[in-house]
Amino acid sequence: MDRRSFLKLLAGLTLLGGLAGLLVYRFRGGGSPRVDVRVLEELFEPVTLVEGLEVPWSIGVLEDGSMYVTERPGRLVYVSRGSKNVIASITVANVGEAGLLGLAVHPERSYEVYLYSTHEVGGYFVNRVSRVKVNTSKGYISDAKIVVDGIPGAVIHDGGRLRFGPDGMLYITTGDAARPELSQDLGSLAGKILRIEDDGSIPHDNPFPDNPIYSYGHRNPQGIDWHPPSGMLFSTEHGPVGRDELNIIKPGGNYGWPYVAGIGGSDKYLDPAIDFGPTSIAPSGSSFATTGPKEVLNHLFIACLRGEGLVNVGVDPDGNVLGYSMLYKNVYGRLRDVVPHPDGGLLVSTSNRDGRGTPRKGDDKIIHLKPL
Repeated sequence: MDRRSFLKLLAGLTLLGGLAGLLVYRFRGGGSPRVDVRVLEELFEPVTLVEGLEVPWSIGVLEDGSMYVTERPGRLVYVSRGSKNVIASITVANVGEAGLLGLAVHPERSYEVYLYSTHEVGGYFVNRVSRVKVNTSKGYISDAKIVVDGIPGAVIHDGGRLRFGPDGMLYITTGDAARPELSQDLGSLAGKILRIEDDGSIPHDNPFPDNPIYSYGHRNPQGIDWHPPSGMLFSTEHGPVGRDELNIIKPGGNYGWPYVAGIGGSDKYLDPAIDFGPTSIAPSGSSFATTGPKEVLNHLFIACLRGEGLVNVGVDPDGNVLGYSMLYKNVYGRLRDVVPHPDGGLLVSTSNRDGRGTPRKGDDKIIHLKPL
């Protein structure tokens, strides 16, 4: 048996029986499976793809491996073959956690990009989602149109993740804007996951009539993606100094904030699939591995800010969480986003220039975890 075949066999065995890398946590269903971090890290070769970014918040990858990247101070950057080009500078409220945040590329028109941005209006912070057309060859954007406006904003708990779902709808995560009571208010867009058509209209099958709200009772959801075998929507969420969560999102579901954080066991609210425990890891962007090494196929990867690592979550075909481990712990610092690369690898962005990290040489970076 060659070395790679041995590593694949060992990684598969350690997912359920494992050796090392277990973090303290609680998850639905009980048990404590472990994952061998050393084996999983050896499935990839980390290569720095681009350096010198300033708080890259979201990555949108195109079929050829090029990508759009938002920088929180208000820049939309196009990265191709290791070089970066600023496509647009956008005036935003770049304060605390606010600024130019989420990005989503239209699934059928790669020149249409959706952006989540914070603005100061009448002394208040407001988030909006806009659609723009991008000309990468000439380096500009045009035909900007606001598709969602009036999302409460703040210097903390500002939400911001955008992603198109398998149903073609655009999903938007919003924070509670430092006003926890808004998370339970179905008349407010704060502390929610929203679902809209690509033109901003409300889908007829949303859980609340004529309302973009898809789920509520969230504190500050930061990452969303769909588990390929089951189609279930998973979301990461920041807790109040610990009690960070991985939730499985159900239409119309109430996830309990501010009345409960982590696993509360109340019939009134939906518990998370993982309660990450009392120590904060600040889970951010998340993506399922849809191609690449079979040992991590359909696993969920989560970029962690305070945790300074990449969480790997094992999920069975029915969407049940098997366990998780932290990869690349303290190797690259704070991590903000993780998305699949067309070659079966992953792209991970650092966030060491966000005011809460320690910048390292070349920061901030996008690192390509290339499959071996």
